[in-house]
Amino acid sequence: MFKKFYLSIISCFLIVQISYGAAGTSALPFLRISPSARAVGMGETFVSVADDVNASFWNPAGIANLESMNLSLMHMFYWDSSIYEYVAFNYPLTDKLKIGTHIIYLNYGSIDKTTETTSGAYGGVSGTFSPFDLAVAGSVAYSIFDDLQIGINIKYAMESIDTDTVNAFAVDAGALYKLNILLDDLVAGLSVSNIGTKVKEDTLPMTLRAGVSMKFSLLQDKDLLAAIGVYLPFESLKIAENVGVEYWYDNMFAARLGYKIGYDVGNITCGIGFKSILEGMFGYQIDYSYAPSSIGDTHRISVTLKFTEEENLAKSKGKTPGIRMVPTKK
Repeated sequence: MFKKFYLSIISCFLIVQISYGAAGTSALPFLRISPSARAVGMGETFVSVADDVNASFWNPAGIANLESMNLSLMHMFYWDSSIYEYVAFNYPLTDKLKIGTHIIYLNYGSIDKTTETTSGAYGGVSGTFSPFDLAVAGSVAYSIFDDLQIGINIKYAMESIDTDTVNAFAVDAGALYKLNILLDDLVAGLSVSNIGTKVKEDTLPMTLRAGVSMKFSLLQDKDLLAAIGVYLPFESLKIAENVGVEYWYDNMFAARLGYKIGYDVGNITCGIGFKSILEGMFGYQIDYSYAPSSIGDTHRISVTLKFTEEENLAKSKGKTPGIRMVPTKK
């Protein structure tokens, strides 16, 4: 009964558990799936980078450094008929206080309901259902001073399987510290995710991420970003390491490469990116990542919109803003 469903759920569960080197039985394992094509492309080393709206997931402290409103949308081409969608948004309340949110939705596709006779034999199909997972998080971040930011997420997560639903509440917490006292552009990051209620007898997949990142000048000013990190799922206590780089050419085209050490599958990641300005409206960035593995390859595509003044957009791209010609009256 429900053979296709069980195969789907078990396969998804194994992909997440094996990929992250966790041997435990945590509830709601979809909370481990990594969003953001940019972050995945550089080996999931984003805990210390956390410099765009997707910091809401990786390290909520990062949104404290965002000066404008941003929106990011991501679609992941998962396995079989599964659909993974992700959206993140942030808004600056003051120079120091910022808020944000992210939403994760994973649908496993349409699955047949089967029945059985009183003797236990197959009784045919009696409709379909679509199991899904959902998580909604609200973020608050604050700059204590220029070199130190902290942030938290308040999260609700649920899993729906036909008529059965389970849910949980959780908290994420993170911090970013700029180590300018040691080296310019050296940043340390730390986050703990999924500290929350139990689902029946199982705990949530609580994890710790920590790392450092630094910008270098290769051909242009600060065009290379390198990061290293560690990943620790609490139920297995098996430490994994991450290494990643991101290179921007002309502050417009990006190439990314990452390597994950200590993971059972899917060690190499890579990706590309492009950003520009839609004059008079907003800046936008398009990112793609590819993560091959023995279980199944994944492709992520992210689109990020940055809503800010045109002058600030031009500065963020490293160019001077355009000058509009206004006719004079005679």
